[in-house]
Amino acid sequence: MTRPAAFLFPGQLSEWIGMGRNLLESSDARSLCALTSDRCGRDLERILLEGPEEALRENLAAQAGVFLVSTLACRAFEAEGVRPRATAGYSLGNYAAIVACGAISYEEALEVLVAVWRETEARGIRGAMGAVVGSRREAVEAACADLRQRGLGVWIGNVNASTQFVLTGVREGVTAALEALAPRALSVLPLSMSWPIHSELMRPVAEAIAPLVSRLRIRDPLVPYYGPEGRAITDAGAVRRVLGEAFCHVTLWKETFEAMVADGDRLFLEVGPGELLSRMSRWIDRTVTCLPAGSLAAIRQAVDIVRAG
Repeated sequence: MTRPAAFLFPGQLSEWIGMGRNLLESSDARSLCALTSDRCGRDLERILLEGPEEALRENLAAQAGVFLVSTLACRAFEAEGVRPRATAGYSLGNYAAIVACGAISYEEALEVLVAVWRETEARGIRGAMGAVVGSRREAVEAACADLRQRGLGVWIGNVNASTQFVLTGVREGVTAALEALAPRALSVLPLSMSWPIHSELMRPVAEAIAPLVSRLRIRDPLVPYYGPEGRAITDAGAVRRVLGEAFCHVTLWKETFEAMVADGDRLFLEVGPGELLSRMSRWIDRTVTCLPAGSLAAIRQAVDIVRAG
């Protein structure tokens, strides 16, 4: 008997120099890395393994790199006979989650990722994001609403836990919101993001990539895929909407995680670089287990736990 495990896929800012080093040792992994590098116009293997930091933090390299390493980690699990009971992705992680649930190919998901980058850059869309920890949602919503009335676009972009949020919008709005909330929060932190992801400021990008997304060969997920709206998605049409518009809407990660727990998931594997989702899980539900699994050593340990039942 094996223990069922849900696969969680991390988002941008989980990247670090050296990630995926031992996952890139096989010829199949190098081929996928080469394909990704070619589509992105970046030497991703060099950037991932050697840096420099500023090259890895550039939006396309960071996003494609996290997507690539997450997919390689997922394939390493599959090679061991461990497949997900369900999948979910945090922001950027939705690409890998949609691939892992069988709804779309890696190549087509990568095509969307690159198109979002290209159209965002072509339109010169810029903004900022920032984290707020230890403040109630109503206080965060009120601060953002007040600033929007004053002409500064800022919104909640991610609901990570009941008192943990990511703000998004124009740089001046995010900065002002963090300053306003600092006295009422445990901590506030500007994030190294240059796009206003998960806000309506990204709507022109969704409109630009709509023809591409409409042509994709999307299938119904083979296992439940929990989308950013906090519920399971089981049909191709809903997957298509996520691919085409998720970066314009708030990510309800707390609701997504709680929905998976309500549906019976007790073991979660963070399939990709970093440990952000594993740490975040403890803010949401301490009765379940979430294990980081972004290296071969961590994957082997997780496989042993899954096989132990």
